[in-house]
Amino acid sequence: MTRIVVDWGSSNFRAYRFDSEGGISDRHQAEAGILTVRDGAFEDVLEREIGGWIDPDAEILLSGMITSRNGWVETPYLEPPATLQGLKEKALERRARSGARLLFLPGVCNRIPQPDVMRGEEIQVFGAALPDEDALIVLPGTHSKWVSVKRGAITRFSTFLTGEMFALLRQHSIVGRLIPTGASSERPQAFRAGVTFGFQGGGGGLLNDVFTVRAGALLGSFPPEDIAERLSGVLIGEEIRAGLASAAGAGRRPRLVGEAALVSRYRTAFEELGLPCDLGPDHAAVAGFRRLGLLGGKHG
Repeated sequence: MTRIVVDWGSSNFRAYRFDSEGGISDRHQAEAGILTVRDGAFEDVLEREIGGWIDPDAEILLSGMITSRNGWVETPYLEPPATLQGLKEKALERRARSGARLLFLPGVCNRIPQPDVMRGEEIQVFGAALPDEDALIVLPGTHSKWVSVKRGAITRFSTFLTGEMFALLRQHSIVGRLIPTGASSERPQAFRAGVTFGFQGGGGGLLNDVFTVRAGALLGSFPPEDIAERLSGVLIGEEIRAGLASAAGAGRRPRLVGEAALVSRYRTAFEELGLPCDLGPDHAAVAGFRRLGLLGGKHG
């Protein structure tokens, strides 16, 4: 039987084909995320991208935003404690035109202590934590995730809109209007200063802390060229403070997992604050998909 895993997000399409021994025999990536698909033609895109892999006996597991309300098949959320086996067992099954079995994986949700959701990041978590391990996995990004793992299961998590907030403030707010055109991002001291300020807070809360980035430039406390990096630091510093204080992060040593440049930035932030952190595997998603592709279960 051919086993294929597809990580289909908003912007990207990634697919992995496994050999009979569980190794990855083929990989394919394309800028064919769900936002590029017109008129719900998801199966046409699947065939266009990896049609040569698919036969009537294939099992294709689909993860990420392809299983969201805006995707091909909306799946329910798996509640904690969430395991990799549980994801597969709760998958919704459909048949492709070729006869291949399509398994649409659920996302993971919190209901307490606050509502929260993820789709796709859970695969990175399962690739970054050992099957029976306790860990705190931090996934920096547009929507950063702080995920508590106990005995290999996701027990709770918190999401921070750090990357999205930075983009919005830089592009569409009065704070970003003072950033000089073509300002370099290579201003490490500005970033570090922002991290410290965001973590410690100025006493007025995050919204006030963000505005001080504009006010400081206007009053000559630092040059306008520092605004973007200082703003990034303030938001990441606030995320680290709140993440460590959250139910997911309390008392745990963070393990950073994700794209190399973002992981490096967060590692710098932790170092500036004198806080310990660990680096996770470089290819956590691939490791998670490998484990997923080897699983049995009611669909296997």
